Amino acid sequence: MHSDQPIARVVTVPADPDGGSADGRAGARTTGTSRPAPNAGGVDASTTTARGIGGRFARGQWLITALFVIVVIIAAAQFTSPSAVGLRLAGLRWDWMLVALLAQFVCIALFGGLYRHAFRSVGMPAGARRMVSVLLASIFVKTVVPLGGASSMAVFVDDADSRGQSGARAAAGTIAVTAIDLTVALPVIVFGGVVLALRGQLAPYLVVGAAMYIGVVAVLIAGLALAGRHPAAVARALRPARSVVNAIGRVFRRPEIVSLAWVQRQASQFAAAAAAIPHHWHEVALAAGFSLAQRLVNGIGLWALFLALGRPADPTVVLAGLGASIVFFVVAIVPDGIGAVEGAMALTFVGLGVDATTAVMVTLAYRLLNVWLPVILGFFAARRLRLFSGQTPAPASA
Repeated sequence: MHSDQPIARVVTVPADPDGGSADGRAGARTTGTSRPAPNAGGVDASTTTARGIGGRFARGQWLITALFVIVVIIAAAQFTSPSAVGLRLAGLRWDWMLVALLAQFVCIALFGGLYRHAFRSVGMPAGARRMVSVLLASIFVKTVVPLGGASSMAVFVDDADSRGQSGARAAAGTIAVTAIDLTVALPVIVFGGVVLALRGQLAPYLVVGAAMYIGVVAVLIAGLALAGRHPAAVARALRPARSVVNAIGRVFRRPEIVSLAWVQRQASQFAAAAAAIPHHWHEVALAAGFSLAQRLVNGIGLWALFLALGRPADPTVVLAGLGASIVFFVVAIVPDGIGAVEGAMALTFVGLGVDATTAVMVTLAYRLLNVWLPVILGFFAARRLRLFSGQTPAPASA
């Protein structure tokens, strides 16, 4: 499983002591505990949002599933044959498949710990169980509303806002998570590159992809550092992002959820959150520990897939393939890196001596567990959380 501006609902603007809101309009902050008012047709907002999520999921699922099926067909036609696949499936070790499946659930739990401590590093308390639910919902939304990290971030911000917490701090927290997670993965990527180089299999596209990946990490870290020192720069960055965020809201029947006055307020809060990170290095270290543990368990799950097919793989081969998947999951422009990740992983395995049939089957099985399992779980999490409905679900314990 792989991890990745800020938004908030205008109806949740904090009230000033004199009765006016911070942007000059009368209003009070909703706690999210009351049920949204029904619309003209007698249907409450949460039901409308649930229907919007379901409709968007149906359309997004069809398109992304079709893309994934095309990738499977092309990979199978290029690298293997139906008879070879059939023989491997006939001898499949289901005990090792269960290990791979369990590894993915462990990865999800570890990601919850990563988010919990990264959010605490920006001064925002968060429970691990709650973080897992919101994380899964964000994965689902990012898949069906492929606007990069913005759609995923919107889920965390909306959840924070519905619980009376700072949406800007949640946004800073999601960026901190991505920066920590991608930084921790760098040794895996470098190690994989060294292995490929020593065997004369380091292709130019892998070098370019790794360079782009390092650029993404540098931008994230520099962005957090800049935000902590120059709040005005955050405000300038948020203004053009406003239209993108409102586009996400329209998907859930919440147009214009970000006001211009909100941008100024949240820029100040975001800067404060970013500035808090250097003072919470123990939380950053704990987040990095959870990220490292997640990468190791992910590698064990990938290794188990080789064993399930009766083709034990050298750990260096497993790590090289894992590194390729991390790079192209991040830098590919298609949702969840579909096509790019499968191609990079399979070619990496083949280049390191794995037979083509095993390389394709392991890659596709890994992607089914790593991408589609969290998306399916995220669909149910998103419905439970009632995203962008203004309603708070039953609290989960930390």
